[in-house]
Amino acid sequence: MKKKVLIFVMCNRKLLALRNNPQNPKHGGDFWFVVIGEVKKGENRIDAVKREIKEETGLNSKEILFLNWGSIYEWERDLCKELNFVSFVDSGNVTLNEEHTEYEWLDIGDFIERIKWYGDKKILGKVLEKALNKKQYFRKRKIKDYRNIFI
Repeated sequence: MKKKVLIFVMCNRKLLALRNNPQNPKHGGDFWFVVIGEVKKGENRIDAVKREIKEETGLNSKEILFLNWGSIYEWERDLCKELNFVSFVDSGNVTLNEEHTEYEWLDIGDFIERIKWYGDKKILGKVLEKALNKKQYFRKRKIKDYRNIFI
């Protein structure tokens, strides 16, 4: 099973939305989303969060909060377990890599409306509201299994 991280990037109570590069089919098409990536061999998830944010946005993580939340899904014939994090950054000066074409810093409502999200957007809003205050919404780890959901 591949280990992955999904990261909501926050700066000054705003969330970073990234527009996926539609010219790069490996990343799934033209939509707005967040930083996401694979945990490399010998790397822990916190180090992966820091690296992925730096690679995709040029930003440095100041503080990282595990959301006690994640998912299991299949992507390109691989089984993936993805854990969700929030990373707080000092600066909003983004430098995009080839994976993205645009970015916007949005308040929670606009962010939730903009991004592609398969789960319950009301729960997402509650999770992000708590995260703004550096708290977890879920007391126990919650992992949603999306395998076979789209068949």
